[in-house]
Amino acid sequence: MKKIVKLQSVAAATGITAIAAFAVVPGAFAATDSSNTVINANIGSTISVTSGATVTLNVAPTAGGSITTASDTVTVTTNDSNGYTLALSTSTASTALAGTPGGSIPASSGTQGAPISLAANTWGYRVDGQGGFGAGPTTAVNNAASESHSWAGVPASGSADTINTTTGATSGEATTVWYGLNATTASAGGTYTNTVVYTATTR
Repeated sequence: MKKIVKLQSVAAATGITAIAAFAVVPGAFAATDSSNTVINANIGSTISVTSGATVTLNVAPTAGGSITTASDTVTVTTNDSNGYTLALSTSTASTALAGTPGGSIPASSGTQGAPISLAANTWGYRVDGQGGFGAGPTTAVNNAASESHSWAGVPASGSADTINTTTGATSGEATTVWYGLNATTASAGGTYTNTVVYTATTR
């Protein structure tokens, strides 16, 4: 007679369940991507210009002519790396000094390219070293019988003369503009006025 022997697994016999463990490694199957964005910061050009409020030319006229000169300081500030141009003209189409109550004193017939001595009963401007004015320094004179520098008429609005040009940013750069009047006793006493406009433009 054969004897049958039954075998049981230890796990089954002891009531223990076998468990398989699987370890997940972080990032082992992660996906990634990237994108670039360029940041452009555009800083605009700025410019400012200031000048004196009034230039006064007090002349005691003589029969042969009496000359008085005085200066104005025009100051420009800009952050533009190309610099600026500075120009001047009268504020209207008229270039004469208009008298009160009447009459006028015409602008010099000289130009920036071809300035001339200040003729009797005319007014004009000059900027040392610009155009054909020649080197300075120009100095103020009061009621002089003569004056050695050359002058130009201030052009009318829309036909401005360039009086300075720069090639870089500036902080408070000054340009000196001289004005002169030659008056004889043929000009009536009174106040004669015009307005000069300075225009600074970035390059």
